[in-house]
Amino acid sequence: MLELYDGKPSRTVLRRESGSNARDLSGVVFSLKYRVYLDIIAIALLCVICTAVLPDFMRMLRSIIKIVQLSAYLLLIFLFRILLDFKVKGIGNLKKAGDSFILAVNHVSYLDPISVCLAMPFRFKYFPLFYMAYDYFYDILFFYRFLGAVPAHQGKDLELSGRQLINLLSRGERAVIFPEGGINKGITVKRRPRRGISYVAAKSDKLILPLKIESNLDGSVNVIGGKVVNLLTGKHRIKMVFGEPFRIEDTIGKTPESLKELRLAAEDVFRRIETAS
Repeated sequence: MLELYDGKPSRTVLRRESGSNARDLSGVVFSLKYRVYLDIIAIALLCVICTAVLPDFMRMLRSIIKIVQLSAYLLLIFLFRILLDFKVKGIGNLKKAGDSFILAVNHVSYLDPISVCLAMPFRFKYFPLFYMAYDYFYDILFFYRFLGAVPAHQGKDLELSGRQLINLLSRGERAVIFPEGGINKGITVKRRPRRGISYVAAKSDKLILPLKIESNLDGSVNVIGGKVVNLLTGKHRIKMVFGEPFRIEDTIGKTPESLKELRLAAEDVFRRIETAS
């Protein structure tokens, strides 16, 4: 009696036969090999396409971010000077940092990213700026990607959180990090500086430029940094102060490696921000 094989009586596979005739399976084996080869070719082509297209996409995104930041600069600088008595001090320290560096900034209000942008001279070499952004805002506000925001990946390991900024710095860009990781929102107890600033600085080997924001703005949500009435009546002020640039090894006498050393280095970074004058 013949045994069913693929829905049809097989001419070679007998009921109690331990194996199959190789000639019956040759078509199947060839088909599998053919599919494997096709998959390998498809993956190789995909890699080639990504390698060719991704750099162009990243360059285009960089150009968009640069155009957006410079365009907004021209409009907002006048508004900030009129409504917020916006001032900048210590530009000489900025020049010492070169073209690629890490801006370490204290966090006062939701206007801080704009204030940091406006603190820079209107020079092409200082733009675009890339910001370590709060994950929640990055996820719900799609346009954040075109403003220079980079997700912080909060709660994840330091390697994942810092990878994108480290890559950007390796390409000669400028990164903005708020070591506190958020706004105090009127809380008297200050946030403890996070290790990320130390990790990114250690891995990128870039200078850290402290930037202190002196302002009477608050971090309440109904602002954009303060009540609209107060903004329009000139009751708020913002002063940006660049401190002396330094390397991360200047904080604890060596490049931090352990979690404890990264924490100590981050605390010294924040102390340098607070004492900038």
